[in-house]
Amino acid sequence: MGTLQKQKYIKEILTKLQLSIPNFAGLLYEELYVDGYDSYGVRDADEERKFAEKIKKQLSRPTTPETTLNQYLEILAQQPGYEALKLGYVHSRYVPHTCLSDEMTKVMRNISAELDARAEQE
Repeated sequence: MGTLQKQKYIKEILTKLQLSIPNFAGLLYEELYVDGYDSYGVRDADEERKFAEKIKKQLSRPTTPETTLNQYLEILAQQPGYEALKLGYVHSRYVPHTCLSDEMTKVMRNISAELDARAEQE
């Protein structure tokens, strides 16, 4: 799944979870930047607005790194209503395993990249 597909998918999930960009930005901010020792009640409204604008831009720019979008998808997958949506999205992760040779892993990676490219063309 490429950048454009992930952006579209995140937007679909937000719609289905009934989360606005500012609400999603609040979730992301807490997950990424607030540790257990910070005061949750104190927030800078201007900082929140800027962060929401940043997220909005990241969900529309084709240059947004896939790692950023993967992080957002992981956070969305942790939301209580996500499982009930039954969207069928499985976050792919590479786990090295000794049962596959390096050559087979390379071939499978190439197949995956080709499928991603075809899906983006659709």
